[in-house]
Amino acid sequence: MEKILSKLKKVHLIGIGGIGMAGLAYLLKEKGFLVSGSDIRENNIVKQLCKEGVTISLGHRKENLEGAEIVSYSSAIKKSNPELKEAKRRGLVVLKRAELLSLLSQKEKTIAVTGSHGKTTTSSLLSFVLTTLGYSPAVFIGGVSLNYDKLAWWGKELFVIEADESDASFLYYTPWVSLITNIDFEHLDYYKSIENLRDHFLKFASKTTGITIGCGDDENTAYVLNRVPSITYGFSPGNEVRAERMHFDKEFSCFDLIIAGKRIGRVSIPLLGEHNVLNTLAVLSFFYYLKEDMGRVIPALRGFKGTKRRFEKRVVEGVTFIEDYAHHHTEIKAVLKAAQPLRGKRKIIIFQPHRFSRIKLLYPHFRNCFFSCDYLIITDIYPAGEKKINGVDGLFLYNEIKKSFSGRIEYVPKRDLVEVVPPFLREGDLVFFLGAGDINLVMNEIIRRFTKIHSKAGSFS
Repeated sequence: MEKILSKLKKVHLIGIGGIGMAGLAYLLKEKGFLVSGSDIRENNIVKQLCKEGVTISLGHRKENLEGAEIVSYSSAIKKSNPELKEAKRRGLVVLKRAELLSLLSQKEKTIAVTGSHGKTTTSSLLSFVLTTLGYSPAVFIGGVSLNYDKLAWWGKELFVIEADESDASFLYYTPWVSLITNIDFEHLDYYKSIENLRDHFLKFASKTTGITIGCGDDENTAYVLNRVPSITYGFSPGNEVRAERMHFDKEFSCFDLIIAGKRIGRVSIPLLGEHNVLNTLAVLSFFYYLKEDMGRVIPALRGFKGTKRRFEKRVVEGVTFIEDYAHHHTEIKAVLKAAQPLRGKRKIIIFQPHRFSRIKLLYPHFRNCFFSCDYLIITDIYPAGEKKINGVDGLFLYNEIKKSFSGRIEYVPKRDLVEVVPPFLREGDLVFFLGAGDINLVMNEIIRRFTKIHSKAGSFS
């Protein structure tokens, strides 16, 4: 297959407007491939790729394959997609995104970062520290690194890849180092049971040629780590790499780093929350395996700016707006716990649920994840390409959460958010926009509307 890639140069990407497919487009273009793509609608990613010279068609039609030699598609693309069906009919080389990415990375030492939560932050932080220390890794992450304003880029020898576990496509990789952040009740529409999900992670780890690094405090991850050569990290004493004396200082999480029973030094990272301390321990564990001087590694952490849509903050007219990709109940709990050191008169959350299948399977878990919140707004479910499930919508989730929620809660259709939210805001509010859909675009509109209202009023009511 690698020989085929060396001969074929025209690649068409179905679903190119998704974050993962866009990253693949950048890598292919940098390697000299002629890249085209298609998506249902235009977004900022599509606009940027067009500026970079990628030909993109809006709408999926078999005519879009003109001249294509290789066709790749994301996990969101259905078998009934007309372009996918036509590519198979023509006998073109058809590859899943991870399958193509694994072929591109075959000559590199791959560090594959996977897990139910924290993949993007961990792979971004690892890439940043490697670069800061003088390495030149190739990088493919599921978000935009704020240090580089990029999704993906080429380097040499090392290749940091955020490996998608949602449809078992991470099994295409044969990593040098595997890094598993955690294994949670996620993507069970595909795996059907937590046991099957866990077994797929074990298959992934078993393909690793070097070492598997993972959180030893996570029960399901520990199950995997106990069956393969591994380094464990976490807070409990049984881990080889761990954190002690953790506390939060303004915008920093601080802790003592302990490795193999020895106190190495004090670590400060510009990321809030216990979950981000664990993400940092994952990165430190990799450098421990690399036998890198921790005296070089620890100071490098402080320069990390994070990734887009991961606890991104903006202060506008005295109101703090926080955007986060959190769409799973575990992620929501982690974000709100991380926000506890932040001062605010009121904590307001606008939550956009993600995928009908996820809400159908996990809705009871969302009843208790919005703690210490004064005002909660549930809006419409972002479908992410799924068909609607009868009886499962934003109003359904609102009614379920309302049963145990002690604060003020409302269901507001997405189309009404821009009218409802801005007049309600006051100076000193902390306003969270949570979700993996297009809630970030809604937030931008709300901020514009709020700024306009405030400038006219001259002061808060």
